Amino acid sequence: MAMGDNGAATIRDVAKLAGVAVSTASRALGGGSASSRTRAKVQEAARQLNFVPNQSARRLTGRRSGVVALVVDESTNALFQDDFISALLGQLGVSLAGAGLLPFLVLAPPDDAEGFRELLGRSEADGVIVASMHEGHHLAGMLEHLDRPVVFIGRPPGKIKCPYVDVDNYGGGYLAGRRLLERGCRRMAVIEGPKDMPTPYDRTAGFTDALAEEGLEPVMKISGSYDMEHGLAAMAAVLEAVPDVDGVFAHSDKIAAGALRVLHQEGRRVPEDVAIIGFDDLQAARLLTPQLTTLAQPLPDMAQAATEMLEHRLEHGEWKVSAQRFPVHLTVRDSA
Repeated sequence: MAMGDNGAATIRDVAKLAGVAVSTASRALGGGSASSRTRAKVQEAARQLNFVPNQSARRLTGRRSGVVALVVDESTNALFQDDFISALLGQLGVSLAGAGLLPFLVLAPPDDAEGFRELLGRSEADGVIVASMHEGHHLAGMLEHLDRPVVFIGRPPGKIKCPYVDVDNYGGGYLAGRRLLERGCRRMAVIEGPKDMPTPYDRTAGFTDALAEEGLEPVMKISGSYDMEHGLAAMAAVLEAVPDVDGVFAHSDKIAAGALRVLHQEGRRVPEDVAIIGFDDLQAARLLTPQLTTLAQPLPDMAQAATEMLEHRLEHGEWKVSAQRFPVHLTVRDSA
């Protein structure tokens, strides 16, 4: 029997072997209308030919591909160097696999919206989970109007209206402020994450409100990326501008790691001279010296919630919930 151009069996080959029309074979394999006898003949023909239905054919018969695109709006270098994003993607892989869904990591450049659209189309993805997104990027606006369901992890930036899973970043900032106040800190700085994302704003707002209850305010705020380099530069700037700083709230554990290094180089004892609190509670927090007091994010719960939200939308055609927010937990170690 003649096969397709690449030697693989086609739906026409299956139909011919089973003695049915191509449309009948497609329906029988795709879960469409067909008698049990016809379905059995077609399935047997497909087995004999080692036929694997392509994703386009499955979509035409109304079946899902089972593919979910994971979108990270960061450079490739940042993607693989950021501990939080790496851990989140790992948890998403576990939760999606548990739901019988296949994750597909999209590495399109952050501002190449058309490239992303083309890549997404070729992937035949049923839906999208966004693990990081910056305000103002072309990709952000395109996702809101995509022709398939989208879930954000982290509140969407700007005025984008999409379902999302997040943590109580405001509450986390408030807990950080209260902890430093309880330690007796009075001159506290904030080393923030990027200004073009909602999360840093919420964390700083909670921290600022905690200090305001004692008639205080942050002595300095410096925004930047979530990486260690930002922590190094920002901590050096804080020490130069506010030599008597006695507390630091870092918006990520990576930022806190950079700040700790500078404090050590400058002979500042932690937490005796300067107490420091991070955010995330990833592996690095336990490996630092001193071990880092930080706000723990429940990544497994967040990944599972995003998966269940998308799965329900794919199964029922509507969102069961439009937003879920999880509390963060203050993990007290040696740095504050």
